[in-house]
Amino acid sequence: MPQLDPPAADPQQSVEAALETLRRATQARPAQPLAFLELGDLLGRLGRFNEAAQVFEAGLALEPRAIILRVGLGYLNLARNDRAAARAEFLAVRAAAPKRFDGMVGLANVMALDGEHAAAVDLYRRALELQPDNAVTRIALARALLDMGDRDAGEAELRRVAAAAPDNVGPAIRALAAGPHGRAFLDPAAAAAFLKTDPASRRKTS
Repeated sequence: MPQLDPPAADPQQSVEAALETLRRATQARPAQPLAFLELGDLLGRLGRFNEAAQVFEAGLALEPRAIILRVGLGYLNLARNDRAAARAEFLAVRAAAPKRFDGMVGLANVMALDGEHAAAVDLYRRALELQPDNAVTRIALARALLDMGDRDAGEAELRRVAAAAPDNVGPAIRALAAGPHGRAFLDPAAAAAFLKTDPASRRKTS
């Protein structure tokens, strides 16, 4: 008798099972902040922002010193475009842990969105002192520099990112074209070549 393949799992059932497992984990005492973080993050990725916020807030009520939950709530607030609430959370993180990387980057992201480009640039640079190879943060720095009109510095950061790894070239090209001071290329290969070119050599040949 031929063997039949098992029925494919229902993705929605799998998600709900994961949520239920995490909900049970949040009931453990003493409270486990990572359980609240994982549940809040999953709900946020599903777009269930209000439920996610309630989870983070419940965890903080039990463990007020769990900075990771405040970070998670800050990024959740950014995802739902509540920048004032995100700023408040990241400022609290910065007060409690001034050298925390994700707190610096989160606050810098808020500042960049609010047009405070110089302040965002300063925080991105401080964060990159801790994680100099973080491509996402370096691209964010480049975009903030471009947005404040410092094209040379912004493009230099994008060249550095693109040179670090092939996978960084696409995000660097998109950042290069973004914003009022960006450069748009019809041909992605031309954009990639631009990012590989030393600006000093272009000036010599022009």
